[in-house]
Amino acid sequence: MDYLAGFTLGLMLQLSVGPVFFTVLHLSIKRGFTEGIKMTCAVALVDAFYICLSFTSISVLLRMPDIKMMISFFAMIVLIYFGVTFIKNARNKSNKAVAFEGNSFSYGIKITLMNPLTIVFWSGTFGSLISSNKLAGFASAMIYASGCVTATLFFLGLTSLSGKYLTWLVKANKLRYIDYAIGSSLIVFGVKMFWTSFN
Repeated sequence: MDYLAGFTLGLMLQLSVGPVFFTVLHLSIKRGFTEGIKMTCAVALVDAFYICLSFTSISVLLRMPDIKMMISFFAMIVLIYFGVTFIKNARNKSNKAVAFEGNSFSYGIKITLMNPLTIVFWSGTFGSLISSNKLAGFASAMIYASGCVTATLFFLGLTSLSGKYLTWLVKANKLRYIDYAIGSSLIVFGVKMFWTSFN
């Protein structure tokens, strides 16, 4: 039951699509399903790491309004940086070039680890669950957490698969417009996220 509840929560988080969704989709379109899966595994690994951190006293610190505001600002800067990088690559590279440099797994680690709102979400979620006694002990919390991480693998795995089929539909000379769209989405998402936390 705890696993199913965790899977449902994780799926709800993934359905509110954000920067990670767009980057996994972009990568799978440009480099293929296997590379998308590599990045998906990296994202799930960082999620698991942040969930583990949420069991420590850091979760109390991250719920302080001033700290959350600072983290939101930093997250906005990071997402704008990634967004501008996508747009810059779309303008400067050839149509068949990829906007990703290096290993797909390490890129997934970087973009997820550098988005501090991930740990804010998980620390807030598990902090609330633990304080309200909805998770009965360590084993229950671990089962719940495994459901959350599985949801990440499931949803982003489907995203990678959809990217594979989108490649057949999008002509090579149109791929740069995907870079523009994703870069713009990351910038808008970052600004909107900070504005929401500010208000």
